[in-house]
Amino acid sequence: MKFTTAAAILAATVASTSAFLSPPSHYHLHSISTRRNHEDLHMSTVFDPQTTGKSIGIATGFNINGSSASTPQAAKSAASKYLHTFHGETAAHIIYSKLLEHNVEVVNGYSGGAILPLLDQFHTNHPRHGSSKKIRWITNSNESSAGHVAEGIAKSSTEPDGKLAAGVVVATSGPGATNLVTPVADALCDGVPLIVLCGQAATTAPKDAFQSCPAVDIMRPITKWSYQIKNAAEVPFAMDYAFYVARHGRPGPVFIDLPKDLQIQQLNEEVISKFLDGIPSYDEGDKDKIGADKDFVRLIPDTAAIHLGNVGQGLSFQVDEEGKLMHVESGHDAYHLDHHSTDTIYSGVDYKDIYEKPEGRKMGKLGAKDGLMQDMMGLIRNAKRPFIVAGQGANDASEELKELAETLQIPVATTLHALGTFDERHALATNMLGMHGHATPNYLIQDCDLLICIGSRFDDRITGRPSDFIPAARQAEKEGRGGIIHVDVRFSENAKQVKPTYFVHSTGKAFLQAVNEEIRANPPKDQRKTKQWIEKKMNLEAEYPIKITKYNPEKFTISNDDGSTKEVTRTRINTQSVIAEMNRQLLESGKIDEAIFTTGVGIHQMAAAQLITWTQPRQMLSSGSLGTMGVSTGYCMGAKLANPTKICISIDGDGSFNMTFTELKTIGDEKIPVKLMILDNESQMMVEYWQRLFHDKRYIAVRNKSPAYTTLASSFDIKSIYCDNEEELEEKMRSFLFDYDDEPVLFHVRIERTPCLPMVAPGQPLDNMILVDEDFEVDKSAAPS
Repeated sequence: MKFTTAAAILAATVASTSAFLSPPSHYHLHSISTRRNHEDLHMSTVFDPQTTGKSIGIATGFNINGSSASTPQAAKSAASKYLHTFHGETAAHIIYSKLLEHNVEVVNGYSGGAILPLLDQFHTNHPRHGSSKKIRWITNSNESSAGHVAEGIAKSSTEPDGKLAAGVVVATSGPGATNLVTPVADALCDGVPLIVLCGQAATTAPKDAFQSCPAVDIMRPITKWSYQIKNAAEVPFAMDYAFYVARHGRPGPVFIDLPKDLQIQQLNEEVISKFLDGIPSYDEGDKDKIGADKDFVRLIPDTAAIHLGNVGQGLSFQVDEEGKLMHVESGHDAYHLDHHSTDTIYSGVDYKDIYEKPEGRKMGKLGAKDGLMQDMMGLIRNAKRPFIVAGQGANDASEELKELAETLQIPVATTLHALGTFDERHALATNMLGMHGHATPNYLIQDCDLLICIGSRFDDRITGRPSDFIPAARQAEKEGRGGIIHVDVRFSENAKQVKPTYFVHSTGKAFLQAVNEEIRANPPKDQRKTKQWIEKKMNLEAEYPIKITKYNPEKFTISNDDGSTKEVTRTRINTQSVIAEMNRQLLESGKIDEAIFTTGVGIHQMAAAQLITWTQPRQMLSSGSLGTMGVSTGYCMGAKLANPTKICISIDGDGSFNMTFTELKTIGDEKIPVKLMILDNESQMMVEYWQRLFHDKRYIAVRNKSPAYTTLASSFDIKSIYCDNEEELEEKMRSFLFDYDDEPVLFHVRIERTPCLPMVAPGQPLDNMILVDEDFEVDKSAAPS
């Protein structure tokens, strides 16, 4: 994506009329390296920041070639020239143009009075379009589902720069915005770039007007940025900043509130002049405005830089001579460092002490030929029981991950969001670890002497009881022969859950590239160092496979169409047996690499994670941190819209599907060829199992009365299949998977109630797993969540 912002064009205009002739070649006070990132944009990287709290203009050397000729007044003149390119256009028109500029192809949402001006831009007969490219508009059954569809688009698609594409959802004010709270929170928790555009009552409307609500305040805690437009002239800046913030650092959602009267406001001379006269200077010390909406655009004194966002939680930009956005580091707080990795290795102190107490701090450059890089490489080379955990941050580095694992013969486990980033057909794959992970990685991680965690934040579902997590690695750390290497793009993750031996503030890809380069330059002399470790892995896999409950055949008498009866043999099925059969057919057909799977939340989710052979990054779309039921259908729709050549399969439980099956109408109307499999045991089985263990089998609020899903599907003109026995499962699964390439199909599978094992009980160490479905004593003070 070519990221040309309003700020970029603004500064580019300055370049043509002032001393702003080239990118900065001189920076004051810091050792700063200028590089090109994946978007071919300049980014300054601070290697040894020491000036927290200093003036931004001075501390980061914004002056161009040592000159102070580029002033806020010059930037203001450039802003005027830039805004005049939109002269006569409305804010709604500009928003649509910005969506096109950022390569948006599909927008989901729902109508309402307060969003009508923007909605009108999407009409195929709008005079703006002519023969130009149009964004596909999809009306969902409700705003919450629209948000999940947008998440599905974002989770399953990347831009040329390698970063996730942003999903976009549009809704009206009031309930339109509040209905989006769940998908927005889900996106923040799981790192999904989402642009949420909602209408709002007009600025001239009376207090408590119809369908008005404090949407910005509601959204602020669950977004990376939440803002209400105050003037149509802010829109170009706001849209570019929204896409930048949503997609950079750890991705996440942003929210823009659009008062109806401002959507139709035109950028005439009066509007532009008033806006330009009101642009303030940036005051770094005004920390009381951190959460304020006011003054989104600011000019940094004595520089050619523009600050976008809130004070204390915003970013500063310049541009090169080509008019492309160039971010310049303007602070060393968590917000800045969470948005731009510095490829720095840290050791010696926790995150909270790194700048306040520099004594004892050790820092080094990733890829350096000495210092912490070589110390860290020593641990990697010499570990006898190394173990890699690949998280979501490794999804764009599957080849680099494979190279490291193969070269040093290191077993690899993945988190829920990284399933497929290491092909599970590989001999070194140990599959998913954690609360419902495979037994093998759970045992191995507890016994490893070096844990390399790449792009995972040590979620509690992974660590089990924190005090008992990775005891062998902790002991190896004390003895100087191992420890923990944690790689994360967010600086604030350093020692947040687990204190590492080395924290690498970088992307997973950059880390793996640097490590692999070092190993290629000096290949290991002994490739059998981990031989016994790999043998242990294989022995554990043989001893602790995922077990699937089997049932004895039963005889039943059924009626024929002509009224006669006959006796048949039928064998019951369960979640695990159905998913295993689906996996077998996809593997044997050679189609597994072409599939994307989505799930709701529950037993079906964890069984899918355990039993599907994951082969590709971003192949599993599921709600992890928030644990949102009802997302699978929307995720699957989004995945199919973004990946039309893929086989997109929703694996859902009846409890989750019942929450959002109104989207069958959207699927039927839009003819989205998704495959929906409902595993129906008329229960929220995961919670039911917890009630069995922790509440003496007092079951409440966990049983469903399921509808006839095939009838439901047919009412929306969607094909359907029904199965409730093992004898028919193979053929009906084959039909579900391979007979409906160009149309949606629903597969209703009636199953038995079974728990998902292995399971680490709440409050227990990771290697203390429930392996067999039988009654036993549990610590009832450690209630599950």
